[in-house]
Amino acid sequence: MSQNIIVETRQKLDELEQRIHAARNSIGAAGNFSAEAQKDWDDMVAKHSDIRRKLDAQPDHPVGVVEGLRYDVDTLSGAYEKWVAKIEGKFSA
Repeated sequence: MSQNIIVETRQKLDELEQRIHAARNSIGAAGNFSAEAQKDWDDMVAKHSDIRRKLDAQPDHPVGVVEGLRYDVDTLSGAYEKWVAKIEGKFSA
C-alpha cells in the first residue's frame, strides 16, 4: 500500500484536530455547553482518538483499512461541522 494515502489521512486527521480544538476554544469562551452538546463533544474527541489509534497501530495498512479510516475522518468532519452549527445556533435538530 502506498504510504501517501496513509500520510494524507494522517494530515487530514491532524487538520481536523486543529479545527476542533480551535472551535472549542473560541466557542467555549462564550459560555457553557448544554449536556447534549458536551456529550456530542466528548463523542467527537473519543472518535478522533479511536481513528488516530487505528491509524497509528501499524506503519502500513491494507487499502481497504485506510479507505475505511478516511471515511471515518470524513464522517467525523461532518459531525464536527454539524456540532459547530448547532452551538452557533445556525442549525437545529
